[in-house]
Amino acid sequence: MGHDDGVDTDVDLRTLLAVAPGADEAARVHLADRLRGHPGLGGLSGTDAYVAADLLRSSGALADLPEAARLARVAHDDGVAGAGHLHANLVDQVSLYSGRPQPYGTVLVEHEGDVVQPPVDPSVDDDARRVLGVPSLAELRAEAERSSRELARERAATPGLLPRSQRFCRVWTDPDPADLRARRDAEGSSAWADGDVLTFVVDSAVPVVASPTFPLPSWEVEPGLHALQVRVERLEEAVVTYTFVPLGGVPRAGTRGAHDGRFRGPSAPPEQRSNDPLRGTLTDHLVASEPFGDRAVSVYRPAGHRPGDGTPVVYATDGNLLGPYARRLDAAIEDGHCPPVVLVGAHAAPSDHVHGNQRALEYLVGFDPARFAAHERFFTDELVAWAESTFGVPAERARRAVFGCSDGGGHALTVARRHGDRFAHVIACSTGMPPEAQFRWDVDGAPFVHLCAGTLEGGFHQATEAWAAFLHLVGARHHFTERVAGHDLVQWAEELPAALRRAWV
Repeated sequence: MGHDDGVDTDVDLRTLLAVAPGADEAARVHLADRLRGHPGLGGLSGTDAYVAADLLRSSGALADLPEAARLARVAHDDGVAGAGHLHANLVDQVSLYSGRPQPYGTVLVEHEGDVVQPPVDPSVDDDARRVLGVPSLAELRAEAERSSRELARERAATPGLLPRSQRFCRVWTDPDPADLRARRDAEGSSAWADGDVLTFVVDSAVPVVASPTFPLPSWEVEPGLHALQVRVERLEEAVVTYTFVPLGGVPRAGTRGAHDGRFRGPSAPPEQRSNDPLRGTLTDHLVASEPFGDRAVSVYRPAGHRPGDGTPVVYATDGNLLGPYARRLDAAIEDGHCPPVVLVGAHAAPSDHVHGNQRALEYLVGFDPARFAAHERFFTDELVAWAESTFGVPAERARRAVFGCSDGGGHALTVARRHGDRFAHVIACSTGMPPEAQFRWDVDGAPFVHLCAGTLEGGFHQATEAWAAFLHLVGARHHFTERVAGHDLVQWAEELPAALRRAWV
């Protein structure tokens, strides 16, 4: 008879286990359903325990993994070949599903088209793996790279092939080192295109990443020479800035805007001029703030600006990065590509391993309400009042704008929603925060929203595109520029003059 919990105790357990090895996938899922919770599981040993563990694993149910891991360990202790590896893999799956590093490193997953190993607990050594018949950590990682190379070779052999819903992926043609060096010399660049494939070459003893756009480690072609080959959708339109960063490292501190190179496709927007030295001025200041004390602010003023002359003002986040924007803007103003504006950039709060990402806490709603409210007061009240009294910038809504990128783009959109009566234009690039369904948007009183994002920046593009769809749905004034680019300052610096031209020409 069956138990009250629905487990069929009349099933002959050994008969069920006998047919399992030869069953197809659909049949194994059905057999696992019949096996789950059977009172006879607790007494299984040896090969029977191994077959039961493998059958429960094939169900695909997270709840079955702990019992499957226990049975596999029993089988391993009874000397069944392969049971230790199965046990390790099941324990790894449970750990990863629970948000913890996997102890043994047996789970490999596909990410951005590569086969990669999710985080591994460093406290588990190769001796513990060896006891269970698991290869060393180095061998597991080598297997992941071998699998990745095979996938990349298959893609390279199929022109135009991209994994579903991906804008780029790795390919691999097994390039010859001498050919790579010769091509680099001929191109005068570390990156070049062949059709829809972008190749990066770098002299390095260790794997590097072409930051910030492609989070894929380079592969060694010969000692001291690494390469990365990436198939990119609409590569002919792309503008890609790259800095070669050692795998696991971080870009050079304090050099945002500095880079190793830039690729610009033949159909990409033409490169804009950059003035150095400026025709206008870029100055640094400290602004008194009640919640923060003194906050650093950088101000760009175009050539010939005079207080009270009505030149529009743009209030920006991340003023510590204002230099590249000011140089592009200065040249665009000089060439007549956009109107003169004053750019007032409040510096981002510094972040570190102790205090965390203070910038995000100040810019984005919902993480630290008190910190956000304090910054909101500084940015929309104190900073504005200081700029008006110090530089005579306009107080009229029609001649004010807000500008921000990345988390700063999220901040700009929040200002649009909460203070739209004070700013006529909001320029938001590559926001990571999509709109919420409950947002109330005052269509008649809202600012004009200028959006920009790159197809190669993943969630930032998706969130910005969602904003464009939301604004279209509610009938709000907006413009969305989509570029083939990554999370890259160059696209934002080149979009700013275009947005200002839409706003005030």
